Parts: sequence; C-alpha cells; structure tokens
Amino acid sequence: MGAEERAIIKFFVAGLPKSMKVGGVARFQRHGKVHMVPKRGNTEWVTLVGHEGRQVMPPIPFDGPVTFLARFFMPRPSTLPKKIVLPLKRPDLDNLLHKLTDQFNGVFWKDDSQIVRLEAVKQFAQDGRIGLEITVEEIEDPTTLALLPSFVPQPISWSTLKRLSADGP
Repeated sequence: MGAEERAIIKFFVAGLPKSMKVGGVARFQRHGKVHMVPKRGNTEWVTLVGHEGRQVMPPIPFDGPVTFLARFFMPRPSTLPKKIVLPLKRPDLDNLLHKLTDQFNGVFWKDDSQIVRLEAVKQFAQDGRIGLEITVEEIEDPTTLALLPSFVPQPISWSTLKRLSADGP
C-alpha cells in the first residue's frame, strides 16, 4: 500500500466532551471471595464515543503502527472576552484523552501500544459544533512517519502564544 493509499479513519462525535474519571474502587463479596471493580464516571459520553467509533471500525484491527489524533471542540462561553482564543479552563486536555485510546483496543488497533504518534487538541468550536473529532491513520511505512504533516490545523507561533498568555484572564 503506497503513501497515498494509507488507511485513514475519521469521525465526529457530537456532544460536550467530558473527561473519563476513574474514582476509586467498589468492593463486594460474592461466594466468600472479595471482588474489586473500578468506579467510572461520565459513562454516557464514553459509551457514545465508543459506539460512534465502532460504526466506522475497520474489518480487522490494524496490526502495525498507527497515528491517533483527538480534537476536542469546546463551547465558547458567551461572557468570555474575545481576546481569549483558547479554552484555558477545565476539563484538562490530558483528562479528556485519559483512557480514550484504551477503549479502542481491538477496534482500531490490537493494542494502544501500537500508537506511535499521538496528538490532542482542545479548542473552541468555531461553528458551534461541540464534540470530538478522531482521526486514526495506519502507517504502512514507518520511515515516512517523520514526513507526515502535523495534524494541528492552525499552528500558533511561540511569540503569539506568549502574547495570548500575557493578555489572558
């Protein structure tokens, strides 16, 4: 398969992105044996993302290296000054991404250890469509990985980022 024929899966999940929380452990006893199960939060969002991903999954999971991009589109509060262009409040980007790749084991890839490039972006929804856009790309030739363009739609220069931070909240 040539570079122009790489397998790419892209889908959008509409809704307010929420972080998946693992909050402690539920313990119970059955037949004299103690069982422990992790408590999970925000299961409706996680279930929706998983469901949408399974609608576009490949016939068999990729078995080679893959790239994974998650773009979270957050609602822009109407009271937020226009000079603030990035969502700097909770939820944290790493918490939004936490456990997301694990849930696609056996769906897009055999194991999330196959992800060799991971990109995550949290930005305001420009068109009002809040949600999550996921792109999974199979890498047929690992030597081309360095040649792949960045997924980040609008790179921000360091000087612009410093200026935005100085003008921020």
